[in-house]
Amino acid sequence: MRNTHFQFKQFALLQDKAAMKLGTDSVLLGCFTEVGEVKCILDIGTGTGILALMMAQKSNAKIDAVEIDEVAFKQAEQNAIESPWHDRIKIHHTAIQNFQAFKKYDIIISNPPYYRNAKNMGIEDEKRALARHDKDLPFEDLCIEAYRLMKEEALFWLILPQIEGLEFIQIAKQHNLHLDQLILVKPKPEKDVNRLILALGKSNRSHTETGFTIYQSDGTATTEYVNLTKDFYLWKDRS
Repeated sequence: MRNTHFQFKQFALLQDKAAMKLGTDSVLLGCFTEVGEVKCILDIGTGTGILALMMAQKSNAKIDAVEIDEVAFKQAEQNAIESPWHDRIKIHHTAIQNFQAFKKYDIIISNPPYYRNAKNMGIEDEKRALARHDKDLPFEDLCIEAYRLMKEEALFWLILPQIEGLEFIQIAKQHNLHLDQLILVKPKPEKDVNRLILALGKSNRSHTETGFTIYQSDGTATTEYVNLTKDFYLWKDRS
């Protein structure tokens, strides 16, 4: 069976039951998220558990991951149990709107569903459609719940397509979350920006803005992409 698992340097990601398979977005987000010496991280809409696992590899933090879909929850739980960090990752089968935490988090991370207002709903696979559309997790709810669950100095990291990302920044402002970092992602040098990586916080201060390109014009990975992902991907020697 194709796409049943993906092998990273330190863990294997099973994804045979997942509606959404591993994509570049999650890997970019997981690599760019700055963890430092944080003690607790929350992953909203974990899917296969990829971001929870990446956060566990990058830190010594305790990680909670929330997933509403039962099949995805079970797959994420299996991936967590079989990982080297099973004692630090807890997968919760619930909607984030119903998630009751007894603490607040240093970092919140999410690769959220982003198709808005029921557009693009012609996807045949119902579970894939649910994972991609924001019906059960509107941007407004995501901002409200992130604000509720994050510490005063925490950052909320997420990745979105450019149009949705710009919309999210405005919605976040309405819920007292402000842009701290913005990473403009291009697929190739000659292409337009098509992804935004956002870090949002409760403090309203000047934000930093940087650019990043994944592939060269010939389709090979840029040196910056290889360097960014080298702790996770099994890159072949390019020398």
